Amino acid sequence: MNVATQVTRRVEIAGTQLIVLDGLFPDEDIRSLNKFLRDLPYQLNDITSNETAYAKHWKADFPPALAQGTPVLRDCIQTARALMVGETYTLDRCYTNMILYGDFQGPHIDPPGGITALYYANPEWNEQWLGETIFYDEQRQPVHAVGVKPGRLALFAAISCIAPASRRASASSRDCRSHLRSCRVEQTSTFALRTSHL
Repeated sequence: MNVATQVTRRVEIAGTQLIVLDGLFPDEDIRSLNKFLRDLPYQLNDITSNETAYAKHWKADFPPALAQGTPVLRDCIQTARALMVGETYTLDRCYTNMILYGDFQGPHIDPPGGITALYYANPEWNEQWLGETIFYDEQRQPVHAVGVKPGRLALFAAISCIAPASRRASASSRDCRSHLRSCRVEQTSTFALRTSHL
């Protein structure tokens, strides 16, 4: 598949691109990966920044080799390389956050020197459940939102989040709580992976 044909949005934020892709994965693969991510051993030990360290959230780290061996995640990595950085980058970190109704997600800055790929892992999502990822400019004002959509992939260079530009995952609405056990896995179900230069 030519992944460039799956690009639904390109936006410039703080001098770098945000690329959003939809329709990369069949529904069966989205459901299968969601089950895998949902059943990981999460720990309540992650923070978005030192500024909001009092508000911990659920996170599960897993080895990069596991991501590279999992079909959807491997395709996310290959898509990030194809559209953003080429083969000179290696997978540095893989994790997933489970963001539940009522959780607080403050703005944060991704580490420089790489790209971030956010995979929205929920197999179903209703726009009333909210949960979008908000991108901020250098004045810490919101400038763009990426809504949750099953199987969506958002790619951006970490440089686009260098201080004080930042991003945050929005908490899910009350309506979501009545429909799903958990409404998000990083950044809803957003699966995040980081790559950094060799």
